[in-house]
Amino acid sequence: MIARPRSEVDVADYIDRLYRAFAEAPRRDRDESTPHRCCECDEVAARLSRYAARDVPDDEMLRLGDSLPLLSPKAFRYYLPRFIEVCLTTPESSAEAVMNCNLAPSGDLDVGERNRFAQFSEAERRVVLEFVECRAASPDYESDREFLDEVLGFWRGAS
Repeated sequence: MIARPRSEVDVADYIDRLYRAFAEAPRRDRDESTPHRCCECDEVAARLSRYAARDVPDDEMLRLGDSLPLLSPKAFRYYLPRFIEVCLTTPESSAEAVMNCNLAPSGDLDVGERNRFAQFSEAERRVVLEFVECRAASPDYESDREFLDEVLGFWRGAS
């Protein structure tokens, strides 16, 4: 469990476990990064496809922090650990600001082959649930209670 308040040691340990849990997530190529072609999606694909998930530079993550809904299921699974890491290490980033509403399927977005949550392994689900439980327990996210209750229900049911 990620301790609250978060110490650097606890966060570093969790981040290490997070990447180990996602080690089998397949890397996708540029064309698989986003499900359709438009200038915004193409820019996200171009920026991310140059890097392994853990190696996406902080400045790129700060630019792309709100791009989770644009990712294909494969890219979402592959890059989610980096987005979570940024949330834990860079408070008040764009990734942090939108993370809670991007941690559970959206009825309009996550249907059929487009479902970003369908491919997670059991180990991946458990480590994401740990992150969600930490956020739900924090008074910092009380304004996102509606999202977090839904997210908790989703990940608890999936694990």
